[in-house]
Amino acid sequence: MFSPLTHDDPHQLGVYRLIARLGSGGMGTVYLARSAPGRTVALKTMHARIATDPAFRTRFRLEVDAARVIGPLHGAQVFDADPLAQTPWLATQYVLGPPLDDAIALSGPLPEPAVRALGALLCAALSQLHHSDVVHRDLKPSNIMITADGPKVIDFGIARAMGDDRLTRTGAAAGTPAFMSPEQATGQEHTPAGDVFALAGVLTYAATGHGPFGSGKPADLLYRVRYADADLTGASPSLAALLARCLSKAPADRPTTTELAAQLSASTTGFAHHLPQALLTDIARRAAEVWRVRPYRLPPPADTSPEPPTVPVSPAISRRKLLTVGGGSVLGVAAAGAGTWTWLGRQGSGEGNGKATHGSQTPSASAAPKWDLLWQVQLSPDVLLHGMPLTPLILGDLVAVSDGMGSMRAIDARSGKVTWEPFGKNRTHEVVTDGKQLYFPTAPMGDNEPLAITAAGPSSGDLEPPVARLKEFNEDIYENQLLCVADGVLYLAAGQGKGSEDYPGFTSDQSWFLLAVDVRAGKERWRQPLPRRPDKSTRLHFLAGQVVGNRLVLMQETNDGKVRIQVRDTRTGKLHWDQPLAVSEPDTLKGRLTVDDRYIFPSAGPLRALRLSDGGEAWNAGDDRSGRTGPPMVKNNVVYAVEEGVGVVAVDAATGKLRWAEKGGKGAGADLATPPVIGTRYVYSRSAAQLRAIEIRTGTATQAYKAAGDRFFAHASAGRIIAVGEAFVAAYPLQ
Repeated sequence: MFSPLTHDDPHQLGVYRLIARLGSGGMGTVYLARSAPGRTVALKTMHARIATDPAFRTRFRLEVDAARVIGPLHGAQVFDADPLAQTPWLATQYVLGPPLDDAIALSGPLPEPAVRALGALLCAALSQLHHSDVVHRDLKPSNIMITADGPKVIDFGIARAMGDDRLTRTGAAAGTPAFMSPEQATGQEHTPAGDVFALAGVLTYAATGHGPFGSGKPADLLYRVRYADADLTGASPSLAALLARCLSKAPADRPTTTELAAQLSASTTGFAHHLPQALLTDIARRAAEVWRVRPYRLPPPADTSPEPPTVPVSPAISRRKLLTVGGGSVLGVAAAGAGTWTWLGRQGSGEGNGKATHGSQTPSASAAPKWDLLWQVQLSPDVLLHGMPLTPLILGDLVAVSDGMGSMRAIDARSGKVTWEPFGKNRTHEVVTDGKQLYFPTAPMGDNEPLAITAAGPSSGDLEPPVARLKEFNEDIYENQLLCVADGVLYLAAGQGKGSEDYPGFTSDQSWFLLAVDVRAGKERWRQPLPRRPDKSTRLHFLAGQVVGNRLVLMQETNDGKVRIQVRDTRTGKLHWDQPLAVSEPDTLKGRLTVDDRYIFPSAGPLRALRLSDGGEAWNAGDDRSGRTGPPMVKNNVVYAVEEGVGVVAVDAATGKLRWAEKGGKGAGADLATPPVIGTRYVYSRSAAQLRAIEIRTGTATQAYKAAGDRFFAHASAGRIIAVGEAFVAAYPLQ
């Protein structure tokens, strides 16, 4: 619920002294803070990297205005705010209760009387907004706090005045896909009817424990929101009929908030009487815990990578605890993992230098692994097109990250300093590097512009003139995909025809080719045809690509969701060989291609090696190893992978013979989905919220430390493990 302050967090804003972090997201950070007389508030600030942008400042000011409009009855009371400060901030009532999604996770779906009372009170809250010509635009379970007095609507980060499109990118879907209205999903005007649609989704979740359009990739959710019938399984017939009307695809067919409140026919007095006992107990616990929090500030990172503490691996902290805000956040900003450490009631302040004072207690290596976080940078939590994972690109001493639909930024891998700020909107599947420059399509200036490829240098991110203009291909097609660049040649999948109006998605009349482009001469070297994609498909042609010598190694996804490994000649594009790869979930292979100069080590199926020359199987460790293995990594002729029930195993890359299996008995809970990270002294393996360091020579696991992230990468020259989560990139020591 609460996290330590970082070394560079402010000590005070206005009259409020910061006590702890509640969460951090793409726009800002939320703190627990107190005034001298003892008023406890949730205080939101804007990230420094966006505070200089007038558009973001305007959005913050509108958020403050919307929070004041909703008022203390239906929202969190605004005590103070300074949107014009160098660091804009907003102080509101600290809401004593969990967000609705946490409440449902704790107690299960609410009984129907509670759902009806919840809906009636939320109708009143939305009516108050709508009567002031404000629409919320992001109503979802995590933005509704459950208190004993009733629900509180929070987080107005994308709320705006009706009819004002100035802060919304044309054609963009701003909001949360699972609870968007169909019109919002296509970037159209969001009216009060859109908030009613979202409210019905929230009530469906409260009544059934699931959203009306399921879960999954954002693109799939957006499609179901627009075209699929709502899943109301679990709701009573009378409630389901009412919710179905609110979830109509046509805004005009939905009831108003006043009509919906009348049809819910609920008593809104004594809201607490409708709530399950487990939920009431949790509300009381949160009210008591907030007064036990004492300030604690993490020390600044050391100049050199510290040795991870030698400790036993402790029980894991769940990913939900690490990556979601505690129920106390009134603004519902998603936590970004680093420092989200359940820490409560420490004696003494310990603030300022991270050291224990007399009578204090600091994180102890003997008690549990410590945080060895070296730095963290927040990213925009925008929707990722095609579900492509956020992948850091190594650019000399820098790490470049394209945050989904957001912008590129480069970060010094050692210090975490952002060396240059965003220069454009480039999605993960559009950006590649040769280690010296980034390559990406230029932003289209109009419809159906020729495809132009641009480069950016590492020193300042300054854009260079296009290195190639491909007049036969359309820059406006979002599914164009850059695969890799090596020896001055860029490999990409590019489309001819018009861009899809159902963005994102292919159209069946587009023609597609695999291309090789000489970036020095600006000329196409060769092209090979690719199959057409069916209308509205969101499967990119390739999951990964890499050059080895004169071979281009590809993982291609077919129209029916199958995966094939291909090897082509880099000089002509001629196909050397092609074979299927048995995998049930192709998305797990995105960006994961493990090769050396002789073999491909597939990331699905048993641990094995395929010869680059002809695709024949050189060895299969599954013949000797009984357990399943996760995606492998290779370095210095050794292949490392996580084996189920064992932990990391190391096998000879040429023969597949076992060199060692992890010792110490601590690898049984290792995450099979996360490949090992290979250093010079240790191999690192993820176990829930921990990274375990395993001696690279012996396989003995001797160290562990806490680390948050979904994907981990080695930056060898900087001595850093680069961790990427849903809305952050961070670094831990690599040895």
